[in-house]
Amino acid sequence: MPIDLSFIFGTRPELIKLAPVILKARQDSRFKVNVVFTGQHLELVQDAIEFFQIEIDHHLQIMQPGKSLNILLSKALTELDQVYRDMPKCDVIVVQGDTTTVLAGALVAFNLNIYLAHVEAGLRSFDLMHPFPEEANRQLVSRLAHWHFAPTRRSAENLRQENIPDQQIFITGNTVVDAIYHARDLMQSSSQQSQQRLERMGLKLNEQDKLVLLTAHRRENFGEGIQNICAAIHTLCSRYPELHFAWPVHLNPQVYEIAYREFLDHPQVHLLKPLDYPDLLAVLGTAYFIMTDSGGIQEESPTYQKPVLILRDVTERPEVVEAGCGILVGTDQTKIVQEFSRLMDDPAYYRQHAEVENPFGDGHASERILEQMLQDLTVAESSN
Repeated sequence: MPIDLSFIFGTRPELIKLAPVILKARQDSRFKVNVVFTGQHLELVQDAIEFFQIEIDHHLQIMQPGKSLNILLSKALTELDQVYRDMPKCDVIVVQGDTTTVLAGALVAFNLNIYLAHVEAGLRSFDLMHPFPEEANRQLVSRLAHWHFAPTRRSAENLRQENIPDQQIFITGNTVVDAIYHARDLMQSSSQQSQQRLERMGLKLNEQDKLVLLTAHRRENFGEGIQNICAAIHTLCSRYPELHFAWPVHLNPQVYEIAYREFLDHPQVHLLKPLDYPDLLAVLGTAYFIMTDSGGIQEESPTYQKPVLILRDVTERPEVVEAGCGILVGTDQTKIVQEFSRLMDDPAYYRQHAEVENPFGDGHASERILEQMLQDLTVAESSN
């Protein structure tokens, strides 16, 4: 009898990191796979679904613009509860990360007595307000999961410190590395190579130009934080005429209104619509380095051997900093300009932060996750 696996995701980062696991499970006759998309993000996800060719079995629509996180959680719980009550059989629910969708999926699994597997378990900032609400979500999910698939030794240790049983913690590496390798293969086999993608975005650069990928969207950076980042960019553009920023601007008005007010028609700052995943990887591959407050991009940068300035005061991915790839600068204008200038001016300092061993694994996390669940469920079945 195959094992019935159901994957829940609601946002693009969740899909990207679950895609290699879903695709491998669907190729394996030992699993029967079901995929639930909650619709927490709509406009940013569809491209990734099509790119990875993920078949969706249940498409929910929990997002209601302007509603509170509590309303979002309530709607997710109600709709997911209905899906799983109607499902003939489900052995395991698999969630990834720390969104409201993930918390809802974990609660539904617990209340319906379904095993829960948490991919990318054990990330901690130890500050419930940063990032909000993700830090609280992932701590809560850790109380409910049966399998904790930790991407690194440090994240596994965080779980042990919270008295999660050792036999339920598994260091797998991060599935984002699997996703990048798979995406690169898909892009190589398609007619649109990276250069064509960049030109389509309007990024036609000369040989001496240096491209920097910038992303900024975290709630805690709204307002003063975004303003400080913009002020730093103005300073850096004046200092380095060869510099070009590619900024895929988040759709939240608190980000795009400021970005367009500051940089509309600026010759060195290219304001882009949110990028689909292959376009993002094309920019990552071309960029000299990266400025971001995104957790996912912090994880992707070591695979590309690119330094990353982290626009946050704390990170739940300290491995990026410890490996030497990441530099925490927050949204302090002086610090951003100082560290940015060092990377531009000092080739040895740049190499020190670029040529690092990837702390997130070897691209085989998906196989480890599936084999572990299979092994444990086979043992459980034989002992019944």
